[in-house]
Amino acid sequence: MSIESLLILGLMALLLVGAVATVVLIARASRPVAQVRLEANPMVARVTGEVHAGEEQTLIHLARTLGLPSGREDVAYGQIYLAGSAGTTMRLATRSEIGRGFDGEVRVRRTRRSSVVEYFVLRVPGDEAVLRRIEELDDRIADALVALDPHAQVQRTGQHRDPDPSAR
Repeated sequence: MSIESLLILGLMALLLVGAVATVVLIARASRPVAQVRLEANPMVARVTGEVHAGEEQTLIHLARTLGLPSGREDVAYGQIYLAGSAGTTMRLATRSEIGRGFDGEVRVRRTRRSSVVEYFVLRVPGDEAVLRRIEELDDRIADALVALDPHAQVQRTGQHRDPDPSAR
């Protein structure tokens, strides 16, 4: 084989690799991104549940079931911990060295026949790993409410996937 033939074959191979790379990049760019719209909003609860239990029992159950560490020093950067509680409110946060981490709050209020639990996201960081942890926390809170009261009425506003009632 002559040098010209080898050169032509090499150029054809490079063109083929370039065409495949272009198709892959276009396919990735046109694929819908399964990105969650996670916003801080102290007025709209991400998870709301009505359980047949007292306020204190509900908060204790949530704290135990979620199993979150109770201090900032007990977690690594970006990890969620129980930042404190006062009355019928439980504060959640992530460790952030510059004070721009996640802040959330679980509020419980008593009604005539049940307790209403509301989980709010007050501040959202831009860290993708933390956003995934917040989404997982949504699931864990909803599951904890159903574990406390199998007949709990749980609604989710920051839903990131279709709810499957048979899974609960």
